[in-house]
Amino acid sequence: MANSVDNAGRQPIERLPITTIIPRAWIGFSQAPWRCVGLTALMLVILTGFGVIARDLQQSSHWWLATLGDLLLVISIPTALIPLVALLRLADRLLPPGSSNESGADPPSNRQLLWVFKQTAALALLEGVILIGAMNLIRVASAVMAGHSGVFSNLILVLGGTALAIWTLGQSLALPLLVHHGHRPLAAMEHSRRLVQTNRLKVLALLGLLLGINLLGLMGACLGLLLSLPISALLLMASCRTQTPWVRESRQNMLPT
Repeated sequence: MANSVDNAGRQPIERLPITTIIPRAWIGFSQAPWRCVGLTALMLVILTGFGVIARDLQQSSHWWLATLGDLLLVISIPTALIPLVALLRLADRLLPPGSSNESGADPPSNRQLLWVFKQTAALALLEGVILIGAMNLIRVASAVMAGHSGVFSNLILVLGGTALAIWTLGQSLALPLLVHHGHRPLAAMEHSRRLVQTNRLKVLALLGLLLGINLLGLMGACLGLLLSLPISALLLMASCRTQTPWVRESRQNMLPT
């Protein structure tokens, strides 16, 4: 049978290889554990260090020190993106190759790290603007309706919050897809939406797995994050090696060798 194709955009239907991401992640981590831990430590140092300094400056009585603290807090977000992108890129290269019929099995490896970082920053900015704008729109619409009907005000909050949660879930794989395929921000967002739409339960299982792993990392006085975050990055990048169903060879080489 020919490749399964969706009816709307005539794009191949992709399936998350949820059963193989854990062994692939372990194989990738075992190849360069200290490089993964080093990038994770750098990212955590940037976030915690900038955060502590910014909090101390914000508590100052001088307005210019408080403003500097706010600025430092804003700067810490794009600064932490650099080791994050480097970690995802390293994880993508460490993972063992999949079968020849996996979607995206031959990613554009010639992309420079600076180019990937620029696209990641644009993606984060775009999604942040959409998320904050939608939240403010829901809040304003609910406040306006509250003067006329409390029921409709609460209904706007529930429906708007549900729609925003669904949209956020649909964008959960945008960043790893951008790194793996070399997408631009809008293409990564659309690809993530299509992938999540056809793999809802698998994406929920993946997010639950990531949450559980990082909760275990937090239980180790946060030092466990040095292991749980690299494993999470490897799991995310392994999820980008999607498969096209109903292809004769798509069932072959399911486990990494």
